Parts: sequence; C-alpha cells; structure tokens
Amino acid sequence: MLDRLLQVEEPPVRILVAESDQIAGYAALTTDYSLWSGARYGHLDCLFVAKEFRGRGVGQILFRKVREEAHSAGCVRLEWQTPDWNRQANGFYRRNGAECLSKTRFVLQLDAG
Repeated sequence: MLDRLLQVEEPPVRILVAESDQIAGYAALTTDYSLWSGARYGHLDCLFVAKEFRGRGVGQILFRKVREEAHSAGCVRLEWQTPDWNRQANGFYRRNGAECLSKTRFVLQLDAG
C-alpha cells in the first residue's frame, strides 16, 4: 500500500528515511491548509528513531529535514502531537525550539463501510 501511495503524481505524504546498514529512523510529513490562520501548515505524522540509533543525532537530522520539507512546501508552521508520557520525545522537541500548546484531542472512529 505504501508503495502505491508514494507512486502517485503528488503523494499526500513525504517520508524521509535515515539509514546506515539498516533503517535508523524515519519521519512522515503531510500538509494541510488552516482556514483559521489562512495558511498552509505541515503535520509531522511520525518521527521514529530505532532504539540502537538514539542519541546519535539521527532524530536531529530527520527533524531538520522535515522542517526544510515543510518550508519548501510553503508551510508557515509545523504541528504534531506527542503523548504526555513520552518525556524523552517531549524533551527532544523542546530542545529543538518547539513549544507545547494545550489542546483537547478528540477522536471519532468512522466505520469503513
């Protein structure tokens, strides 16, 4: 499915991969438009670094590349969410200049059929 998704003329997601002898990590970026701000924004859907590669700068590189991709796509901001319990990720994002905005996250599951 991912293969098919990335082969369309304008894929709805950009996936960045860091690799060594194996995949060290990846990040997924989507873009959307906010009527509230009247501008395009990027959504960091996922940033993952394999345990054995953490602390080696892989996350820093992926995060920087995601920011560059979002900027080149005309996004004025980048958004994402991280669970409160993931203190390591929260610290990483704060060290990289991100601020935490309080919101309530709602989810409504929809039937596929």
